[in-house]
Amino acid sequence: MKADKRTPPWPAKPWLILLAALGALLPAGAATALPSDSEQPIRLNADEAELNNATGVGIYRGDVVMTQGTLEVTGEIMRVYTDDERQVTRIEVEGSPATYRQQPEAGAEYVRARAPRMEYYATGPERIRLLDGATLWQGRNEFKGETIVYDVASERVQADSGGEGKDRIEITLFPNEERDKGNGDDDPGSGE
Repeated sequence: MKADKRTPPWPAKPWLILLAALGALLPAGAATALPSDSEQPIRLNADEAELNNATGVGIYRGDVVMTQGTLEVTGEIMRVYTDDERQVTRIEVEGSPATYRQQPEAGAEYVRARAPRMEYYATGPERIRLLDGATLWQGRNEFKGETIVYDVASERVQADSGGEGKDRIEITLFPNEERDKGNGDDDPGSGE
């Protein structure tokens, strides 16, 4: 993942300079999703489901799990938005936490994320917006911040601390030889 070099909508902060200087969190070329994922069926499991064909919105409640190939999104409440052709355009998730994982390419470690609220955009470009205290990681490398936007297509991460009085963003990067020792399954916040 490369740090986003565009000007953010909030005032420039020292972390933005650090983020730009770090360059990449994930291995080069590893952030795009497996091409076969978008060709797989979408599967949803939940305790309750409410579908509205007129609006193209489905609301799922209770231990919701959505999968499509290696893509998996989980949460307590999930809203799935579709276009006129019934293609998924956006997913909004609330959870304790909501989670995301996807394998970027065959044999690569999964990119994982968790946050109390999450928005996944399937189109224009594919990205994940993590809200209210988020963590994004692959292997042992991780970003933590109040808000994180991970642009899957361009391999960019943009993190925000949330402003005055909030915890600063944290970035942990390991050299290549160290990164290769991690199995990618560890949850950075679980103490495992």
